[in-house]
Amino acid sequence: MNKSVRILFLVIALGMASLVSYVVYQKTSRQSTVLQPESDQEIVQIAVVDRNLNRGAKITQQDLRMTSYLRKTLPNGHFTDLTHAVDRIVIKPIQATEPLLESALAPPDLTKGGMAAVITPQKRAMAVKVDDVIGVAGFLHPGHLVDVLVSLQKPGEKRTQVTKTVLENILVLSVGTQAQETEDKTSKKVTVVTLEVDLEEAEKLALAINQGRIQIALRGYSDTDQILTKGITVKSLLKSYATASNAPVKVSKVKAITPKPPIVKQQLVVEVMNGNNVKSLTMDGN
Repeated sequence: MNKSVRILFLVIALGMASLVSYVVYQKTSRQSTVLQPESDQEIVQIAVVDRNLNRGAKITQQDLRMTSYLRKTLPNGHFTDLTHAVDRIVIKPIQATEPLLESALAPPDLTKGGMAAVITPQKRAMAVKVDDVIGVAGFLHPGHLVDVLVSLQKPGEKRTQVTKTVLENILVLSVGTQAQETEDKTSKKVTVVTLEVDLEEAEKLALAINQGRIQIALRGYSDTDQILTKGITVKSLLKSYATASNAPVKVSKVKAITPKPPIVKQQLVVEVMNGNNVKSLTMDGN
């Protein structure tokens, strides 16, 4: 085989290899295009929160900034135009760098912020003045869930107090302080807790405040079960963890024995007359 024939075979082999490489490349590039469409890789600018926003806050231009997101990772209800989000009212806390979503904002026709903007429909906001102990020692914050207990005089029974849980799973809207004048004309700061209740719960809470002393119990976010209680009185409280020595002593009935009357001996008196002399003799009659 001469040299020219060898060169021809080499050229043909290189051409076939190039053709196979080109076909394989085309197929793989088409598959990658199908798996990752160009639209999914598109970058979109959406609005994110630049600082922490609390419930009731009114959004300003300075509260927002634009950032890049892949189109396929965009959350529902995002904003691509800052002007559509400015002056909207926040109804749930938003942390800095979080995307601003429609679900976190009040309806567009609600233009005033504050407490009225964050109250759930058919609910009411009711403020309760408490001290530091009742307010769970400063650990109570908006968004927490609490139970409300009341201690008052038991109806129809004098000097008998009862403590009862009257409200459960109540949302805390706000926690603040208020200056209150004391009897000695000095100023004292008290904690004011605003709770979200319906009308029936508001009636219970108002009566509890007027008739007794209330206590707030903090509960976990995931603990939403309702627990029914009978309430506790002083008598039942003192029976808690009682030892056996505190148990009432059983007294057995003893049959009374009636004593027999004493036997009285009968005596006979006999008078003996001897002329003018009379003599009396005493004799037993038994």
